[in-house]
Amino acid sequence: MTEVRSCPFHVCVAETEDILVKNLGDVLKGCADRSLEKSGTFRLGLSGGSLVQLLTRALVDFQLDTKCWKFFFCDERYVAHDHQESTYWAYKTQMLSQLPDILDSQFVKANTSLPLDECANDYETRVKAEFGTNCPEFDLLLLGMGPDGHTCSLFPEQPASLTETQRLVIPIRDSPKPPPERITFTLPLINNAKNVVFVVTGAGKAAVVNSVFGDLDKKFPAAWIEPKHGELTLLADAGAAKSFVCHTK
Repeated sequence: MTEVRSCPFHVCVAETEDILVKNLGDVLKGCADRSLEKSGTFRLGLSGGSLVQLLTRALVDFQLDTKCWKFFFCDERYVAHDHQESTYWAYKTQMLSQLPDILDSQFVKANTSLPLDECANDYETRVKAEFGTNCPEFDLLLLGMGPDGHTCSLFPEQPASLTETQRLVIPIRDSPKPPPERITFTLPLINNAKNVVFVVTGAGKAAVVNSVFGDLDKKFPAAWIEPKHGELTLLADAGAAKSFVCHTK
């Protein structure tokens, strides 16, 4: 029996990468406008992988005013900031080089020079401080999803990470995907966001897109993402969404 989703859920399928970038830009503009009108700051959580290029393209194309934006990392590899595996470094080398109006100081980075457990604890403390509360509510989290259904650094091989109820950021060891050590947002923080948007591309992910977003199969960590008071959106290309679209007709 298929589970019933408890939060508002939207799907937008793009036939081309240009359309996917436009859809992402529309989401960014809508969320940013609402947040800036309400609080004067737009707080955005980033993920790595193909999202780096897609987000950079969307920001270049839309020419949004980002001076009151703050960028956080939904997960980060436990490597130096200038390491090629660092998600922060990926954004610095792509986004900051093409968008000079975005300052490095707008990025809230993990201190990966600390021991791993301290790094996770310190990042949680910094996130709370930026929001001024122990229950941060992100305006938007941009998430990716792997072919194995992982999101952030929450992997199906490590189900204990999905049972965390107190900590907002936890260390990850022995990750099935290199590098082995990371820190990651947990479900209590992710599901407290106002908007969570998955950006998924590639026909190789079609089956897991159907399992996660169609069947809500909880053996996949991404299926646990359901904002308590917010909305969930899937932005996908035609390849990634082909099975899901057929499933929902």
